[in-house]
Amino acid sequence: MKRHLGKGFTLVELLVVIAIIGVLVALLLPAVQAAREAARRMQCGNNVKQLCLGLQNYHDTFLYLPYGARVRTSGGSTNWGSSWLTATLSFCEQRPMFDKMVASDIAGAANDYGTSTSPVLTQANNAKIKYMLCPSSPLPEMETLGTSSILIPSYAGIAGGCSDLGGSPVVAANVVTEARVNTTSAPTSSATTTGFGGNGMLQLNDAVTFAACTDGTANTIIVGECSDWFYDWTGTTTSPTRQNPSLGKGLGWMGGATITNLATSGGTSFAASSVGNLQTVAHPVGVNNRNTNATAYAWGTMGVGPRGPNNPLLAAHPAGAMVGFLDGHVLLLTKQTATYILKRLAIRDDGGVIPDF
Repeated sequence: MKRHLGKGFTLVELLVVIAIIGVLVALLLPAVQAAREAARRMQCGNNVKQLCLGLQNYHDTFLYLPYGARVRTSGGSTNWGSSWLTATLSFCEQRPMFDKMVASDIAGAANDYGTSTSPVLTQANNAKIKYMLCPSSPLPEMETLGTSSILIPSYAGIAGGCSDLGGSPVVAANVVTEARVNTTSAPTSSATTTGFGGNGMLQLNDAVTFAACTDGTANTIIVGECSDWFYDWTGTTTSPTRQNPSLGKGLGWMGGATITNLATSGGTSFAASSVGNLQTVAHPVGVNNRNTNATAYAWGTMGVGPRGPNNPLLAAHPAGAMVGFLDGHVLLLTKQTATYILKRLAIRDDGGVIPDF
């Protein structure tokens, strides 16, 4: 007997339809997620490009780049100075905030940008500056400092590259003569493997010009991403603790440095927590110890840790992390990028030819 239209579906037909819909959803969901991640990655790249353009415009105005992280000395004491992110506010469509922060500082701030005691901090309360945040990052966007809620940036300035182990091509005569500071002990040679390099474009308590970039602006990175969890295996073999490797954690995007004795080669060591929003390349892209405890860059060692000077370039993007070059172009550096190439990209004057990557 034929079923007439309008009588409805049988149970078997209904189950078949549901099964087909389920299969279609299963097929489409990965594509939708991939499209969303592609859009987020594009937005992240736009953020990095805006930061690079802000640095270029700063250089065009003052004829040198801003300090990567600076110390402020006033009243006979050393206080937190400002970061490169603070210096470039006016060149990234944030001039009103910069003016308010400067006005508050002149009005009698005891400390400079980035401290919980400064009235400057209140000017950044609840300010979510979109170009400082990677949309793919799972890290907390805001952090409570004092009584203010302050944005923790997804990006850090590149201070250079550490010398490599085993005498790799990074160790060149014009590289090892650069000033370098170590955050665990006083540097004893030019081949220190952790610490802040003096061979990049954003320097600790110093400013450089484009002319110092003899490797070429298209071959030197100045901004890098650090916006995913790092896994700490201390005291466990089964369940590591998630750590936030952001270079602005505990300071916000405003904080620079508070070091009383800036070291050069052979100088005095200082705590890594004394510098914010600045890093020196020492480890591969994307290493976070999620699945294994790699002692070569374990949390708390080899310059990796809370505001560690050598925290890796790290992102939640599946393939790698975004970096910005001095000429303004942006690239996703994959996890397969050789470490020595990565370091050479971070160094402004190693003089070598960078292989294809």
